[in-house]
Amino acid sequence: MSRTPPERIRSLRAESTGSVAESTVRGVLTGRGYAELSAQQASAAEPLAEQTAMFRDFGRPVRPARLFVAQYPIGPSIYGLPLNADFWVYGAPLFPRGLAIEVKWQQSTGSVDEKFPYLVHNIKECYPCPALVIADGGGQRPGALQWLRDQAGDNLLAVFSLSEFLAWANRNL
Repeated sequence: MSRTPPERIRSLRAESTGSVAESTVRGVLTGRGYAELSAQQASAAEPLAEQTAMFRDFGRPVRPARLFVAQYPIGPSIYGLPLNADFWVYGAPLFPRGLAIEVKWQQSTGSVDEKFPYLVHNIKECYPCPALVIADGGGQRPGALQWLRDQAGDNLLAVFSLSEFLAWANRNL
């Protein structure tokens, strides 16, 4: 009988806890009245501005005024490769170009915090809209989370814990 290597068990556990954090964000957005669409549905839906036009295409679905897309294709990364945001939110009054949300959960030591510089550089150089980072779990190396918070500015609006994001979303979304 084959046994799962310990490093794979840790990887699966990290994926599971990370998806719980993303599910929490998804619940906050739906609770605030945002409809979830797939990237394909969002691009196929007719924008609100065209919905009242005389020659509206009734074959196209109507885009909700407030929506979000998980794993939204942002465009090319700093390496020129496809880049997805964990969430893209459209219809928030304070963010007319949309809002990207990245969720980085690290419950035990690992490599998530090593990817913070890549994330920050992509947000500042490649994202077409402002972004928030939710970084939580308590497993980051000493100083990593503070470094990430210190990078806020330009397109990176803020870095929040999950509970800080909940409070922020209640006030701003």
